[in-house]
Amino acid sequence: MFKKVTVALIAISTSVLVGCGSTPPIQAQDKTVSYQGKTLTFGGQYDKSRNELALTVNGDPVMKGRFPPYTPTLNLNADYQELDISSYCYFGSVLSRDGGVFGIVASAVQSATSKSGDKCEVKIAGEIVEHLYF
Repeated sequence: MFKKVTVALIAISTSVLVGCGSTPPIQAQDKTVSYQGKTLTFGGQYDKSRNELALTVNGDPVMKGRFPPYTPTLNLNADYQELDISSYCYFGSVLSRDGGVFGIVASAVQSATSKSGDKCEVKIAGEIVEHLYF
C-alpha cells in the first residue's frame, strides 16, 4: 500500500513540475486599423518553445509559420475578406536563443543594422498599416 501511494505521489509531482516548466506564448498587443471601411484588429503570439509565430485578424488565425534555422526573418501571406494581407517579421530572440559564437555574431549584426526585438510589419496590399511588437 505504501509503495502505491509513493508511486502515485511521484507521478503527480513530476507532472506538476513538467507543467510549470513550460513557457507560455508571447502575446503581441492587439492593434486596430480602419481600411476601406473595414475595421481590422491585428494580433499574434509567438511560441518560443515551438519556434512558431501565429498572426490573427479579428481573432481569426490567418497566418502561421516557423523561423528557419539561423534566420531571424519570416514573411507570411494570407487573403482575408478579399484583402491581401502580409507581414514581414524580424525576431531578434530567434537569433539569441542559439547562443555560442553564432549568438555573439548575431548580436553584432543586429546592432550594426539597428534591428533588435521581436516585431512584425503588417501590410495590406503591400502597404504597411501597423506594427506588432512581441
